[in-house]
Amino acid sequence: MTFRISHVCLLLGGFVAGIALTSTTSREFAFVVDGERLDALYLWPAAGAFLAAIVAVLVAALVRTRRILSTLSFAGLALLGVAPSTGPWDVEVYLGGVGAGLLLGGLVGLCATADRAWLQTALAAGVLAGLLLAGPIDHFRTSFPRRYAGYLPEPAFDPVALTVLALTSLVLAVTLASGDFGEWTDVAMSGRALVVGIVLPLIGLVLYWWFVRRVWNVGTYGAMQGRWMFGLVLVVAVIAASLWLESRTGIVLLAAMAFVAAGDIGVAAFPDSWPWLLVPAALVLTGAVLGRRYPQPVLGIAALAVVAASTMFEHPPWDNLQVGATWLLLPLAASYTVASSLPSSESVTATSLAVPAALAVPLIADYGWTAYAPLVGSESTVGPDSWAWTSTGLSVAAVVACGLAAAYLGTRPS
Repeated sequence: MTFRISHVCLLLGGFVAGIALTSTTSREFAFVVDGERLDALYLWPAAGAFLAAIVAVLVAALVRTRRILSTLSFAGLALLGVAPSTGPWDVEVYLGGVGAGLLLGGLVGLCATADRAWLQTALAAGVLAGLLLAGPIDHFRTSFPRRYAGYLPEPAFDPVALTVLALTSLVLAVTLASGDFGEWTDVAMSGRALVVGIVLPLIGLVLYWWFVRRVWNVGTYGAMQGRWMFGLVLVVAVIAASLWLESRTGIVLLAAMAFVAAGDIGVAAFPDSWPWLLVPAALVLTGAVLGRRYPQPVLGIAALAVVAASTMFEHPPWDNLQVGATWLLLPLAASYTVASSLPSSESVTATSLAVPAALAVPLIADYGWTAYAPLVGSESTVGPDSWAWTSTGLSVAAVVACGLAAAYLGTRPS
């Protein structure tokens, strides 16, 4: 494999898309009204992640000319640039979601060449790096938590973000002009893949709304600790969808679900200095190359199960095991697993890369102001409590279920 400018383009474009997808995902809630909140379906950031996933799938599945795909990719970058200056938060979420979807869908479509496997791998590595590093990058760039963003004035423009977007546009233009993507190969559209790409994000959005309605029931055995029970619906839906898809195309969807179930998207434990961010970035690239060279999706999912099991060690002195698994093993295992599962059809690839943002909301949400104080007594404990055993067991079981389904799909003919 020769490292080409098209790979650099997709790495950079995927990274921007991953950051943008994560920015549409809300992790904090501070509700002060009744539990109905029907407006959560269309006014909260989850709607942005849902919109991004739908747009990406539609673009990847329906657009079949390179010129239009390129135009839509540039349009997505432009929307991501202007979205922060458009006024109210809900408008920014909508524009950001559409921009992220156009960019991701356009780049997935541009991978439809003879070098589809490596191009999709480069794009997936960029998206995963963006998903994993969005939180730490935001931590270093701002001195206040994201939960306060709605109460602080937003800058008219972000020079760093605009520079990255401009650089991505330039690299994309140079790649297209050089013809480095390779000769275009037309692919048939799958009706099943299109249905899956629309239904799964919709299930995530509805679960988010149902989750919001139960925020009032916060407590030791309330919505706070019961959120994983809701997430199991997503695991079942993704496994069923992957089995329904043609041939082995659904394996990458299972890889994405295992990634969601195994670790926190945008970890809460940040390093002391920004150069440490290069470590998970390098591990993502390493995992992508290994996954392309030695594809074994089930082996990667097994490593993700180890990451999920590490959440049991949340108390000193063993909590370093969890931090190490999240910062070192998760990037390597997630990238390796997804790369091992590629190539896949355009629509399934777009769905799988958008799934971590579109489906993670009901699984890993925090509770705004309460994230700073315990909801119940703050008695110290030297080991995991009963809920830690239950939640960790469910998480590991979800990852293992994805692995078993992937092993079954691997027996299907290509």
